[in-house]
Amino acid sequence: MSSACPRPAKLLASLLRCPAKAKRTGNGPPSLLSEPRVRSDRDKFVIFLDVKHFSPEDLTVKVQDDFVEIHGKHNERQDDHGYISREFHRRYRLPSNVDQSALSCSLSADGMLTFSGPKIQTGLDATHERAIPVAREEKPSSAPSS
Repeated sequence: MSSACPRPAKLLASLLRCPAKAKRTGNGPPSLLSEPRVRSDRDKFVIFLDVKHFSPEDLTVKVQDDFVEIHGKHNERQDDHGYISREFHRRYRLPSNVDQSALSCSLSADGMLTFSGPKIQTGLDATHERAIPVAREEKPSSAPSS
């Protein structure tokens, strides 16, 4: 006789051995958040995170050194089935060539948090040309003459 739900002892043992695997296969408890998507291509680094159960006031996003930390928490509140509280922490290493001064974060109406930053181009392509302006100074140079 086959059961749709595994025995509790077997489920607990599988969760203790490998909680991430159980989560992916659907044998574990329902996840608070869907799996985040991280995209890092040549020009941009982006994290997409479904946080539909959180309002902007419940979320904090901060960058410390080479990491971005995303934290969501809302206190206990009543829903249709009783009381519920939620909290999560996510931490991601930023690529070394992300321009940390240009990072941005937004929350869509349907609860998708998007954290992104452009990448600094470390080497110029041979076909890429950039003009460097020459500024005129009013005082003489202090460089030694030849």
